Amino acid sequence: MSILIGFDLIDVPGATGFVDTNYQGKGSAAIEALDKYDLVFVHIEGPDEASHNGNADMKKKAIEQIDKHIVGPVYEALQNYDSWRILVGPDHPTPLRDGAHSAEPVPFAMAGTGVNGILHANFSEANAAKSGFRIDNGFELMEYFLKS
Repeated sequence: MSILIGFDLIDVPGATGFVDTNYQGKGSAAIEALDKYDLVFVHIEGPDEASHNGNADMKKKAIEQIDKHIVGPVYEALQNYDSWRILVGPDHPTPLRDGAHSAEPVPFAMAGTGVNGILHANFSEANAAKSGFRIDNGFELMEYFLKS
């Protein structure tokens, strides 16, 4: 989809679209891309695929790898910029209980310049629901992220 809207696609060796993807490579590529692009997207399918397989341990491991090799390092790299934002969230929920995509609200976490927190807690579906904040139309999330 990114290519269709004119974004460059960055090839990351070892990127598989599954839980065995090259998380460290994706994080490093994102950090390098920050010097060239105003907006960088990192797509990771590991937790989604683990949910389709009904494998909680695999999903947990994928999320831990994302935190360790992508979110943490990218967040640290962003501290070198005067103005920055980061948004973390899935493209859709895939609950372990059914292993299928659902129409439940999509949780997301946002931080950065000018971002006022709503709920200061661990990032989870349960805590997102507790926040009471909801964007009903997914296509409005990017505008909220860029302009709020």
